[in-house]
Amino acid sequence: MSLLQSARAIAHTLLSLHQGQITDEVLLSVIEKASAINIVEGQTFDKQELFEILRADYSVGKGEITILSDDVEPWLNDEKANVNFDLWNRYKLYMSENDPSFPVNDLDDFTDKILDKCVNPKKQGSWDRRGMVVGHVQSGKTSNYVGLINKATDAGYKVIIIIAGTISSLRRQTQERIDSGYIGRNSSAFIRENQNRLIGVGKYKTETDIYSLTSSYYKSGDEGDFSQSVANRLNIPIGKNPVVFVIKKNKSILENLIDWFSKNENIREVDGTPKLFDVPALIIDDEADAASVNASRDINDIKTINRLIRTLLNIFNQNTFIGYTATPYANLFISQDYNEEQTTVVKNKTYKIGEDLFPRDFIINIKAPTNYIGAAKIFGYENTSPELTKEPLDIFREIDDYDPPFFRTINRENKDILPEYLPPSLERAIKSFILTCAIRRVRGHENKHNSMLVHVALLVRWIDRVAYLVNEKTKEYKNAIQSEDETLLSELKELYETDFLPTTKNVLDNLDYTDIRIKEHSWEEVKKELKNAVLKIDVRSVHGTRSTTNLEYHNIEEIDYNRHENGLSVIAVGGSRLSRGITLEGLSISYYIRTTRMYDSLMQMGRWFGYRPGYVDLCRLYTTNQIFEWFNHITMATEEMRNDFDEMTATHQRPKDFRLKVRNHHGLLTITSLNKLYFSQDIEISFSGENPQTYCLLKTKSAIENNFNALKSLVSTIGFPAKENRVENKGKTRYLFYPNTNIEALCNFIDAYKIEQPSINNATLSDYIKTQSKGNKIKEWSICIISNTDEKVFIDYKGKTPRNERKSNESLATFKLQHNNEVITMGCSVRNQQIGRGGEFYLISKNQIDQTGDRYFDLSKDKDYSKMAYADIKAQRQAEKKGLLLIYALDERGTPNVNNGIPIVGYSLHFPRIDDEVKVSYTATINKGFDEEVMTDDDNPETENE
Repeated sequence: MSLLQSARAIAHTLLSLHQGQITDEVLLSVIEKASAINIVEGQTFDKQELFEILRADYSVGKGEITILSDDVEPWLNDEKANVNFDLWNRYKLYMSENDPSFPVNDLDDFTDKILDKCVNPKKQGSWDRRGMVVGHVQSGKTSNYVGLINKATDAGYKVIIIIAGTISSLRRQTQERIDSGYIGRNSSAFIRENQNRLIGVGKYKTETDIYSLTSSYYKSGDEGDFSQSVANRLNIPIGKNPVVFVIKKNKSILENLIDWFSKNENIREVDGTPKLFDVPALIIDDEADAASVNASRDINDIKTINRLIRTLLNIFNQNTFIGYTATPYANLFISQDYNEEQTTVVKNKTYKIGEDLFPRDFIINIKAPTNYIGAAKIFGYENTSPELTKEPLDIFREIDDYDPPFFRTINRENKDILPEYLPPSLERAIKSFILTCAIRRVRGHENKHNSMLVHVALLVRWIDRVAYLVNEKTKEYKNAIQSEDETLLSELKELYETDFLPTTKNVLDNLDYTDIRIKEHSWEEVKKELKNAVLKIDVRSVHGTRSTTNLEYHNIEEIDYNRHENGLSVIAVGGSRLSRGITLEGLSISYYIRTTRMYDSLMQMGRWFGYRPGYVDLCRLYTTNQIFEWFNHITMATEEMRNDFDEMTATHQRPKDFRLKVRNHHGLLTITSLNKLYFSQDIEISFSGENPQTYCLLKTKSAIENNFNALKSLVSTIGFPAKENRVENKGKTRYLFYPNTNIEALCNFIDAYKIEQPSINNATLSDYIKTQSKGNKIKEWSICIISNTDEKVFIDYKGKTPRNERKSNESLATFKLQHNNEVITMGCSVRNQQIGRGGEFYLISKNQIDQTGDRYFDLSKDKDYSKMAYADIKAQRQAEKKGLLLIYALDERGTPNVNNGIPIVGYSLHFPRIDDEVKVSYTATINKGFDEEVMTDDDNPETENE
């Protein structure tokens, strides 16, 4: 037993005596006790590694799963005694040995829940099940479905088909994961050389032999993808041993597979379509939102890939289909109507197409564990208890110096003017990557992978030239570090002290989980590792051109992390292939310029999310302000939809209910302004139970004046409230409260308010308010104008001041409101801008325009709301049928470069949940310039038919 294993056993014993919840703090104290025991004289174990292992053992900070399902009968618990989970047990062993901190218990729990929603493969007769699993981007989706197919095979599924993206390199990557985590041998060696080369789970004995009819072999294209001639040569009977296919989402591949199944000896013709009976099949669509969705309004007008996947499913009389995705919008707009008689012809045979891919039976949402770095962490988020509210992690760095040498758009006129040098921001990003690699070495990560992504163009000649320039610059830095060049060392030291140290502080302040590897280091410690770190860095050019004849930069070898046991440090320069395909391991620095339609750019940016154990403070996102702001909008809309999903699971609703909810979700205002959803130009919008807020305020003088005037004219219409509705604190006005107010005046204020935030459309909001009031769906509206009564306030002039250094440094800013001859002095609320300070908007972290205590000001006073969960407060608002408009006048000093001497007005609306609301129609408009391709592309794998 190794020293670490002994320490783990001791920790388990100590923890078995612990009463109460096991938290990070409890684990840390137990590790200290275990290390004090001195297990082997003179030897110590790695406390950080033990901490990560114990977190997995006890599922501390684990994710959760929420499920919406139709009447799906549970079967797994009753059946478990009859199933030998041989394959699952070896996968579990393999994952734990490979990485002891992998949360294998959580995976066991999640995959049980998903398998229970699939049909029991032993069930007789015909059956068909459709579902969807919504994960987060880059959050261990593949290990989830590899676990699932191991269990499904143990339970009796005989055919497993994994449809893995549209790109060859991605399909091969998935095949390798299936080889090592499910089959246990190298499929390429088995198929081509008849060799049984064991890998991964193959080193553990099992009775089940699994055959793959695809492999990861490639010479010039993707020769390992499905081919009828290879399948015929192998001659493996379908329905006896489990058979697995890992295929690309590609017309000819899908047609070949359908044709091959239709020639099976057990096929029977039923109702004019070929059917394979009693072979339980599990089909998994990886990246279910790419290419599978039927993007047309007419149910009879079916797009190729969608038609072929449905035809393939329809061959099996027993099948379960699961789409895995992180961006589920498109899948929820799939029509549930279909034409039962509709047919298609594949290789001269007629087939019925069958039902569309809507997940009618179940949708499972996997909530990410606490150490997942997703939208909420990057943009900041609010917790219902204000002291737990987190600010954004300080990792965004604005690029505004790239044109020249790069162009904002690359077109026919300028595509031959290749760049001659790199912009200073990219040089800074490369230096940041060198520092990151060195700091990770100080933290004991010398054998971990490090990656940097550079995405500035789509044309191969451009990718090639930029890779050449990046390599030249990296070589220059290597030589300077080796010869201890004073100039570069002092530049690196300055970058370390002004950028890295403060960011580590900021991250430690704002992380909501414990990562004991993140700490501040001295410059001397980092400097010692610079040579070893920089010498390991390799620059790769990622594109589809395989001949180097016309290339300046010849290092185009595929990025294969498996070949580098001591860790690969790579700067990957590429276009479409990089943003869609390869998973970059240990990704820390991204340099990203928009090259494609805005919506696609944002979805690809999402690849930046993931797990960053021990180095999230070293990550940097270099991009333009425009991308960052839109990224903020779209992720907010996504988070809101996820929260709605969880609220609906609590009340046991069904997938079709959620689909209706999403179809009317006000978050679509954001998504459709990016990408016209094909199902309709007119969307019906609902704000039931929602809380639209102005988190993205305009900073132009005219907009600020306009919005302050909107507030003044509201007061001149509704006057000042009666004395009992003026709440004072320390002798100053705190709230001006207008219960049961005039709706016309409230809507006029919203209509007059100037904003360019995509999720707020003035006309839609005021139209909705008036419509609900007409039908008495919302009994009364109240307005509350909030004033700050503090004497002194803290203005964060430099931004990102650490929490413990925030001391009041300015007097309160005030403004006056007047009605008739009365004047009331009000205090400005302070919201210090943390992200995007260089941009044109005043961005406030998610949901932080209003304060938690103000949200229930209008509700009946017989409850102590400060102790209630937000969901209960919402339920109370629903019961009272009340709407609330909160108006805040913000101190202009909270955002840089504004000096007008008037407050910046923002608002927050609280709608009650309405059961039988009347929805309002909204016409989807596309934002100007958002749908255009910014650059030409000659290297897009989606358009190749490899």
